[in-house]
Amino acid sequence: MTEFDSPDHVPANFPANFPADLHSRCDANLVAYLRHLATTAPGGSFDDSQGVLTFAGGHAYPGTYTNGVVRINNDVPAETVMRRAQDFFRPLKRGYAVWIRDHADSDLEVLAQAANMFQRPPLEGNPGIAYCGGPIPMPVLDADVVIRRVDSDELRRQYLEVIVAGYGIEGMPFELAERVVFSTASVNDPRVAAFVAFVNDVALSGCMAFSDHGTSGLQWAATLPAARGKGLGKAMFIEANNAAMNEFGCDLIAGQASQMGVPLWISLGFEVVTRYRRYLAKPPK
Repeated sequence: MTEFDSPDHVPANFPANFPADLHSRCDANLVAYLRHLATTAPGGSFDDSQGVLTFAGGHAYPGTYTNGVVRINNDVPAETVMRRAQDFFRPLKRGYAVWIRDHADSDLEVLAQAANMFQRPPLEGNPGIAYCGGPIPMPVLDADVVIRRVDSDELRRQYLEVIVAGYGIEGMPFELAERVVFSTASVNDPRVAAFVAFVNDVALSGCMAFSDHGTSGLQWAATLPAARGKGLGKAMFIEANNAAMNEFGCDLIAGQASQMGVPLWISLGFEVVTRYRRYLAKPPK
């Protein structure tokens, strides 16, 4: 079995236009993005040899996108995945997240539970979503809304700030946010299309697409609490989706949704195709 191959099939009730290698392509895009985040993080590093990706960001926070391990070849034994993670994080003295894919990692989850790792909520996992329906029509927004492509240092900074505020951690120092959330350098990449919605020059909502080999992952979508309910988040999703399809030629859009965001994804035509659970491991001794 080759890298990213999955032994599972797309369920029969999925739309007919979903590719047979749906899970493999979603996995490959996720792994490419996690690798990209580690590469662009201040002091970040990764190791993707022997069918396992271990990645470390710019901070010791054991966040799912900051420090973690993902199996990328399903033939690699679960014990090997755990050992590789321990060997990688031991010298860093960091805790980390073990990614569990519903469609491929049941044996890995057994080991995580046996080790009494803390399971990060929600316990059922975050929905993995996918879409193959083509560009989506933009909704009509209020006349004072201005959507800007994130293509400058200042806009990249504003994008990070709106994501931090939308995630409920407003006030986090910018330098810390670059290490814990994502670096602005990660947005300054030819594979990234990011957008921010402004009203009166105030950044209120944003989303980005990371495209790689025909698949794009929608990442880091958030709207400030005071600006919700006005269609801005939906518009940002659509802008990122359409850029991935029209500019990068992607025919599959994927992502890891929050529980709160699922209704919006579904309303746009996305389907829940898997779930991702994360178990937090303590720093290895």
